[in-house]
Amino acid sequence: VAGGNPGDAHDIFGAAMACLHGELGSAGHGGGGWVLAYFSGLCSPRDVPRPLRPLPTYRLPRQLPGLLGALRGSPPAPRRCRQGRAGGLLHRLLEAGAGEGSPPPRPPGEAIDT
Repeated sequence: VAGGNPGDAHDIFGAAMACLHGELGSAGHGGGGWVLAYFSGLCSPRDVPRPLRPLPTYRLPRQLPGLLGALRGSPPAPRRCRQGRAGGLLHRLLEAGAGEGSPPPRPPGEAIDT
């Protein structure tokens, strides 16, 4: 026991990391269904332990919609759609349209194949 205290927070963290180590290692870079969320007011990306950094990471509360999408299994928005509120709404509309069996609309200015 580090420091001689049975309730030492580092021992609890170490035990939790040991439990996750094998599963995270076999999951690869996709995360294997694991995601990480942190509150921006309490910590920063630098505080994320190195073994957890490959996981999809969400900064709360700003990225709560993305976390909720990940938890329900929705694919992440393309990078071009992540910019601002309008981009996020556009992504949701495109996603809903694709789910109805119709092809998604083309972005403005994209040539139509004939």
